[in-house]
Amino acid sequence: MAARTDRRAPVRALAAAIAWTVLAGSAAAQGDDPAASTSAKTASAKTASGGKRAAPSHVWHDGGTRRPLVLESGWGADFSGALSGKSVALRPASGGALKDVSPSLQSPVFRDEGGRLRALPGGVVVTLRDGLDEPAARAFLASHDARATRRLGERAWLVESAAGLPSLELANRLAATGVFVAAQPNWWVERTLK
Repeated sequence: MAARTDRRAPVRALAAAIAWTVLAGSAAAQGDDPAASTSAKTASAKTASGGKRAAPSHVWHDGGTRRPLVLESGWGADFSGALSGKSVALRPASGGALKDVSPSLQSPVFRDEGGRLRALPGGVVVTLRDGLDEPAARAFLASHDARATRRLGERAWLVESAAGLPSLELANRLAATGVFVAAQPNWWVERTLK
């Protein structure tokens, strides 16, 4: 099963993430369990097999809301072509990894609660709270072994992380601190045709 993608999909996903974080405002992080890990067994999500339900294998923080993810075992996202302007390839992965692709350019594939496929090309999008100045935010990130690499808006940054699960884990760790309005992975999301 190969998803139809184009080279603008990662940019669209990032733009959507930024737009959400700007609109989320101060509602983020309220009601979150700061001790929550990336695995969760409490909700259910659709899988690729015709709407059957499966327990989520991971969660991510969409502002103040925990969103379940189901790992699509046997599939991997290959981001090596994206470097040259080609589309992201979803391919069968034996043992959970693509053998011919650098680990820094691949990700497991997940299905979100809406049924869309998602993967983790690397990076975390954080939105600073009002009153948190840049030096304090950078110092806080450094204390968590993270570094902002690019400004995405007045209060949003892209934070460096490896592709795959390390970006999901970093996003969830930063979200759990409550220091940021939002901290979420820089998602690649399956393009849907209308």
